[in-house]
Amino acid sequence: MKSPVGTYELTSGARLRVFADHGDSDGYGLEITCDGHTVRYDAGHSAREVHAFVALFT
Repeated sequence: MKSPVGTYELTSGARLRVFADHGDSDGYGLEITCDGHTVRYDAGHSAREVHAFVALFT
């Protein structure tokens, strides 16, 4: 499956940044920014999970 790393514009106007999470897992982390506020999810999400999230919200 293709790597989902990158930045995506969400339909709500928020921005999603997907980054490789090489800490305790080999998954992907998510960072969502909207109106100057940022939330970061460092958990090891799989490429399949991230692709599903992007498909739902872009």
